[in-house]
Amino acid sequence: MNSIQLDGLRLPSPIEALGLHPSGVELYVKREDLIHPAFGGNKWRKLKYNLSEYKLGEYTQLVTFGGPFSNHIAAVAQACRIEKIPCVGLIRGTYVDADNPTLIAAQKAGMRLIHLTKEAYREKEAAAEVRQILSEFSRPFVVPEGGGNALGFRGCTEISQEIIAQGIAFDAVVIPSGTGTTAAGMIAASQTETLVVNVLKNPSLTDVIAHQVPSDKRWQILSEYHFGGFAKVDQVLIDFINSCSVEYGFQLDPIYNGKGFYATLDLLAKGRFPKGSKVLYILTGGIQGITAYNYRCKREALRIK
Repeated sequence: MNSIQLDGLRLPSPIEALGLHPSGVELYVKREDLIHPAFGGNKWRKLKYNLSEYKLGEYTQLVTFGGPFSNHIAAVAQACRIEKIPCVGLIRGTYVDADNPTLIAAQKAGMRLIHLTKEAYREKEAAAEVRQILSEFSRPFVVPEGGGNALGFRGCTEISQEIIAQGIAFDAVVIPSGTGTTAAGMIAASQTETLVVNVLKNPSLTDVIAHQVPSDKRWQILSEYHFGGFAKVDQVLIDFINSCSVEYGFQLDPIYNGKGFYATLDLLAKGRFPKGSKVLYILTGGIQGITAYNYRCKREALRIK
């Protein structure tokens, strides 16, 4: 399958050296967030081959699923705008917030939004409500929530392929994970031990990854850095995120990368990695989530600056 090529993509995503940590470990970050300003990060990785399949299959409509503040919905809308692909977002929940910044941006990009009941959303294509919507289109192409299918997995293998080609031999790689597709794809093509930060408190994450990667790969799930679970934060995390933007010059979202990078620095401080080793953190993107988070945040002290 030939992959889709869009103008303005920064590939391979750059690897930046953050310097020598006090633990004696060389710390690096792979800036997936810089792939594209509108839909960079792992969302592009998971969309790449899905968009290719859409083009090759002569489909008439791309349909996908997401929550009201979904990074995936935001990325699909922007990528489809550039590729002139008609797209529909099936949004979890029937409540319509006219001021939601994520959905406003998606609509401006040309995405048609349809709100589903939570029951129909949970059942996805098995729900009568969703089947009725899909029947409106002559040839719809359905991308699952978050881009978590075999095509998304394939795109994520290219993260590790790039790391190998970029020529730095790392002793460990750290990546945040929600549903597991990005981490699994990366591990499958990796030559390095991978530490997966379970940021959403996902109890099935180990099984999801194990079913997708070869048994000889070295990886471990870290489940103590979720800060309470999906979209949960506290003052420690937000202060950390705000300090990182000053110290390192990049932004961290509170759902994925704030927790993932916090875990990385905590592991360094605790001596998890031998002195003299090289550790790489995968900054998976999620920047639009900062705007969404601040929109929902009711306490000034917990806002991301």
